[in-house]
Amino acid sequence: MKRLIAGSVFVLLLVVGAIGAVGYAKYRQIQAASSMPPPPEMPVAVASVAAVDAPYRRNSMVIGTALAPQSVTLSNELTGVVTEVGVKPGDLVRRGDVLFRFDTELESAELKSALATRKLAEDALARNERLKRSGAGSEQLLEEATADLSRSIAEVERLEALIKKKTLLAPFDARVGLFDLHPGQYLAAGSEITELSGLDDFLNVDFAMPQAVAASVGAGDTVELLLPAAAEPLESKIIAVDASANLQSRSLLARARLNQPPTTLHPGDSVKVRIPFGPQIPAVTVPSTAIRRGPTGTTVFVAVESEGRLRAESRAVVVLGSDGSRTWIADGVAAGDTVITDGSFKVSEGRLLATGPTATGGTS
Repeated sequence: MKRLIAGSVFVLLLVVGAIGAVGYAKYRQIQAASSMPPPPEMPVAVASVAAVDAPYRRNSMVIGTALAPQSVTLSNELTGVVTEVGVKPGDLVRRGDVLFRFDTELESAELKSALATRKLAEDALARNERLKRSGAGSEQLLEEATADLSRSIAEVERLEALIKKKTLLAPFDARVGLFDLHPGQYLAAGSEITELSGLDDFLNVDFAMPQAVAASVGAGDTVELLLPAAAEPLESKIIAVDASANLQSRSLLARARLNQPPTTLHPGDSVKVRIPFGPQIPAVTVPSTAIRRGPTGTTVFVAVESEGRLRAESRAVVVLGSDGSRTWIADGVAAGDTVITDGSFKVSEGRLLATGPTATGGTS
């Protein structure tokens, strides 16, 4: 029994000694690690750009409609049967080109008869004039012959006008819209045939301005048109403003002219119109990717030099507005400050930075 107890005590001492040795070794490792210098601070790679002076004006976004300067719905004035279709949908036509003809057989026959009647009336008038000069004719017969000729001339002109109205000509240079018309088709008077849109080198854009905007905007002012197919807004000048406001919405209709419109913009398309209004406000502009919004407000990170190295500094800013790619700031950032754009989500206050130029500049 004594021998067993002594053996157990010996094993216990060995275990305690081993634990103590391991603990001592760990202690030495911790002491050695604490005496080593801290690891070097790794900078965060970000893109940056300098804030730029750019005065800001308030703006209002509305929806406008593109309109061709010359546009008409082509209709037939007289009932008739189509005898000729001179164009196809989508064709470009010049002023005076024949578009459609209607049957004029009856009018042509009546015109021949009217021309013969006019010839007889002319001969009768000439004969009565000779008789009157010789003293053998009367004033009454001469007046009747004159009236007959006038009626004959009027009938010829009426029939020629009817025939002319049954030939539809292009009133201006235009593009022909869609239609479904073929020879032999009967059309009642006033049937809509197709649309003609002028081939001018500009389009009009009509839009309604809110009352607060209309008070400081007028003819000659510039608006911006935002088109899905255009990378940048297209500038357009207001050429006219309506004489009175809409009684229901109190908005005022205006018309802008867009020169050299893109081929993707067609008459009837809707267009986003940005209307600058009011006085210019001093501001700087930065890429919109630099703006960070959170529970504590709107901030940007600026790269500032500290002990020869660049570090991130958070600044609260007052945002005036944005056009999607750029944001205007009234306070918090000054022109020339290096603002962090791409990669700002990785940055915290005081973080070491490795900056490079951003892909989206801050130019106005």
